[in-house]
Amino acid sequence: MTEKAEYPTIKSRTLTLTHDIPICKTKTYWEGLKAGKVHAAKCKKCGEIYYPPQADCPKCLSSQIEWIELSEGEIETFTKVSLKPQGFNHYKEDFIIAIAKTPEGAKVMGWLENTDVESIKPGAHIKITAKMMPDGFPTIILKQA
Repeated sequence: MTEKAEYPTIKSRTLTLTHDIPICKTKTYWEGLKAGKVHAAKCKKCGEIYYPPQADCPKCLSSQIEWIELSEGEIETFTKVSLKPQGFNHYKEDFIIAIAKTPEGAKVMGWLENTDVESIKPGAHIKITAKMMPDGFPTIILKQA
């Protein structure tokens, strides 16, 4: 019988990292979320669309960005969240996260509201909005049309 070698360990303290995120070039996106709108960045030079938005185009390196509103799409996939990740464990109820593809080609992840898992169908049309959550952070909201 082979014995398994055990190495001594100790548990670390729970660590939380917070920092200020610079939003100078993406302020339109963040202000849009507060107003209930979701924006993507579109490069004026090459036409690429980025979501989450990029301040500069990774494809052609241009900083000429315009903002386009993302307001609808189709569900590609979804999951029910029962085990909350750090930062979301104060939400008592389970929630559904979905990824929707917009007509512009962007993929947006958000909370799928006012539905149960059994009624969700990939390809279903959804509306894309945003709202401020009780913890003060903006969240993308997807609703089946």
